[in-house]
Amino acid sequence: MIDELKENKKAGGNSTTLWCWAILPHLVRGSIFWLGILGYGVQLIYKAALIAGPMIWRTRQDEKLSWNSVWPIKEPLPSKKVWIYSLLSAVIFSGSAIFTITFFHEMLGVDPNVLKSEFDSLFSLTTPIAVGLVLYLFTINAALEELHFRAWLDVELSSRYGNWVGVFVSSNLFAAMHMFIFAGMEGVSVLSMGLVYLSLVIAGVTWSMFRRVPGGIHAAWLSHGLTDAVLLTWGLFWLGYF
Repeated sequence: MIDELKENKKAGGNSTTLWCWAILPHLVRGSIFWLGILGYGVQLIYKAALIAGPMIWRTRQDEKLSWNSVWPIKEPLPSKKVWIYSLLSAVIFSGSAIFTITFFHEMLGVDPNVLKSEFDSLFSLTTPIAVGLVLYLFTINAALEELHFRAWLDVELSSRYGNWVGVFVSSNLFAAMHMFIFAGMEGVSVLSMGLVYLSLVIAGVTWSMFRRVPGGIHAAWLSHGLTDAVLLTWGLFWLGYF
């Protein structure tokens, strides 16, 4: 895939355009945050920016819009070994987070009662909505983020600046995107935010490594989706929504 993008670099656009599309979701989400706009629909506007960059970029390369512009459907499925590694990574990521929060949340300055009140002020969470969010994170959300940060941004940056730059930048932009979730919340300390950021970077690097094996983008999607679904489900129980 990287070799093909090297050949099509001129058709896809220059580096300035690439960087603009890369940070567009952050600008959109940051604007929503600073304007204090609430609501599920508005909060998800930035997801459109996540898919817009890859789709427009690939459309300019392929000269036509196809399903491959949305997701790399031409990629083969990974081997059984890679699927197993994908499942194991999801267990490690979600399990380590659950263990850390369960036993060290006081040390990290995380107050579940304050955190729940913060979420209550932002969203109206009911059991059906919570279940819907878990399913959404497992499927659509994980796919959109893998499309933007791994299947597209990592590939494009790696083809221009080398693998290490592609992995480092895409993983950090991925982590930075999620900081808006807890930004400004009183129930989350700076220390815990830093730990979350580091954990997200490690996850991003891992999923970038998956992408570099045949069919690995599908394995990254599975690992990402399972990690999100397990953590959200447990988090909702922990905060008392279930």
